[in-house]
Amino acid sequence: MKHFKAAIVVAACLFLWANEGSAALLEENCGTTRPIPRRIRRVVGGRNAERSLNPWAVLVLGENDIFCSGSLITSRFVLTSASCLFASPKQVALGEYDRNCTSKECLSNRQVIDVDRQIAHPKYGYDQISKNDIALLRMAKEVEFSAYIRPICLPVGKRFGNNIRDFKAVGWGKTDSGETSMILQTATLEYLAPELCSRKFDKVIDKSQICLGSMTSDTCNGDSGGPLSALKKYNKTRRVFQFGIVSYGSAFCTGLGVYTKVEHFMGWILKTINKNINDTARQIP
Repeated sequence: MKHFKAAIVVAACLFLWANEGSAALLEENCGTTRPIPRRIRRVVGGRNAERSLNPWAVLVLGENDIFCSGSLITSRFVLTSASCLFASPKQVALGEYDRNCTSKECLSNRQVIDVDRQIAHPKYGYDQISKNDIALLRMAKEVEFSAYIRPICLPVGKRFGNNIRDFKAVGWGKTDSGETSMILQTATLEYLAPELCSRKFDKVIDKSQICLGSMTSDTCNGDSGGPLSALKKYNKTRRVFQFGIVSYGSAFCTGLGVYTKVEHFMGWILKTINKNINDTARQIP
């Protein structure tokens, strides 16, 4: 019954998408966090993220201890990069924060769920792997939302990000030490002219991508597929929306990086979820 209801919601979103000027959310219960009484201060050049302020951050677990990142967008789907699929994702860890933590509190807030379907954008790798770097992971079962597990907002039918200059990236990728982080990291990145990334990487940065950078921080190996987010007001409330996906950057993780622009692919996201919402389609090996 829940899958049937979800299919109706996605179909409604597709209708809204077709009507310019309409606005909706993929998940109504998205983009909000639970207030916490204290702050924990401390991605390359990043700092420790707040424990409960990134409940949509997903650790994607692949073969041979390889991992990448993603974001929870519905109770059944994780959004990530198509390049993340090279890690052969088998499971996703939701409510993850400290990968070393074994306390009862950590374990009670964390859920590890099998991935039963990997869906890369059909044009990824068609001409070059730097384009259409987006994918969906379907979890083997629906997840119940909590203070530590909650979807990020995706705008449907309305462009929200045109005037945003600063974005937040999160992930467990390599830090200044050259090692992947055990604790979820966060960094603030600034919107830059696409021409800067085009010159840096000798690739054309088109309207489906975002060029970002910072003098002090950058995303790195292990952060691929993670969300690029910002706060926006929606119906008089402030929510966290996802605007990008970590795609690629320099080998030394310094300076500029290229991110997949999520709103450019909203039509594909909605159609793909609608097509794969039930269990009748072919399972991945």
